[in-house]
Amino acid sequence: MSDEIKNEAENQEEQEVQYPYAVRGATIYCECGTHMRKLDLPVSHGSYIRDKAMMNNEDCKVGLDQNIPPFGACRSDKKDGIDIKIEDAKDLLPIADENGNPVEIPMPVEGKLCEPRLEARWAEAQEKTLVDGKPALTVKCTIACSYGGTIGFMDAGQDVY
Repeated sequence: MSDEIKNEAENQEEQEVQYPYAVRGATIYCECGTHMRKLDLPVSHGSYIRDKAMMNNEDCKVGLDQNIPPFGACRSDKKDGIDIKIEDAKDLLPIADENGNPVEIPMPVEGKLCEPRLEARWAEAQEKTLVDGKPALTVKCTIACSYGGTIGFMDAGQDVY
């Protein structure tokens, strides 16, 4: 292998994959939840991309008026509490079979009331970009719920897809 080709291969390995930044309004889901939700940011940190407020790895407060709202019904075996039935199919998380084909979800959707209990911060945030002094969220980020679900991103919220 020539030195030029070898150096080019090493440079490619050193380049880090850049994932899109997640912003206020990004669509999020939980593996144990029944519905997709929008990530929120009640007060901006002052950093924007495409006129959308950027978020950091500590933007993971749970609640309707916080960063992460409940995901409908929780399907985790670890979750106890209030049984609920949801008749609304709006924002219902799509489900696929083992071949990747969409599966129709019978209504009403049933489960326990989703009440996420999350880790202190999102994992795998972008350390090289800081938002209010903390690592920026990207669509690669996830956060675990103590009931067994993992919350991730369906889109970045930048409306560029």
